[in-house]
Amino acid sequence: MELLRDALGDDGAAVSFLDMAEIGANPARIIGVWAAALEQHTSAGQRLRGIGEPAFHGRRDLEFVECQLHEQLLNHAFDGGPAWRLLCPYDEVKLPRAVVRAALHTHPIQTTVADRLAIDSYARDGHVEAFAAPLPKPTDTVLRGEYGPSDVPATRRTVAQYARRCGLSPVQVEVLELAASELATNSIRYGGGSGTLAMWVEPDAVVVEFTDAGHLADPLTGRLMPPLDSPGGRGLYLVHQLCDLVQVRSSPRGTTVRVITWL
Repeated sequence: MELLRDALGDDGAAVSFLDMAEIGANPARIIGVWAAALEQHTSAGQRLRGIGEPAFHGRRDLEFVECQLHEQLLNHAFDGGPAWRLLCPYDEVKLPRAVVRAALHTHPIQTTVADRLAIDSYARDGHVEAFAAPLPKPTDTVLRGEYGPSDVPATRRTVAQYARRCGLSPVQVEVLELAASELATNSIRYGGGSGTLAMWVEPDAVVVEFTDAGHLADPLTGRLMPPLDSPGGRGLYLVHQLCDLVQVRSSPRGTTVRVITWL
């Protein structure tokens, strides 16, 4: 970012710089950042132009998966709103080949040094299938349990105890406690009154997963800040903002929210 500021000179004062490794550590936060920027510029009578690189070299594999879903949701999120331009750079040398190939399905236009071309393989409604697809099964031993209307405090304590045993820091434990409370409450309110909790350890992460019979019809749920006068809907948004990585998948068969905390 410092190199860009120097290259832009005086024009750099008109540009806002945000570190994608911070605002987009969990890719589900990025659309909310763009929505806020668009609102700010539209309110000021300005046209927004942005450059965003969610799929950058050094990401973990699971993060790349969520970057792809984020890219699939971008056009869906802003269709019908004010016009603006967004360029998404992809490093074809350093990024995994599968990540670069996937970008050809999530973006309508490809720009190179020589050309700006429509992409035939762009799947305009690809986010629908991606959001409904099941997540991969755990690779290690899983602890499972069910919870109902009176079990939110117990679920929260169970998650906190498991997180401590896995060696997470006090701050990480506190975040997972809060996430457990919010997600279990969502299951009870919107997911049929009960749900299933699963916990396991990956080589570099502790995973806590909540599953229920509810269906999130809008794949943007939790990615945009709910209106201040909204009576609810803040739980999943809060989880996205606080947790390292959150994977949400939903279909008429049910909803799964997988919370990943890096070790």
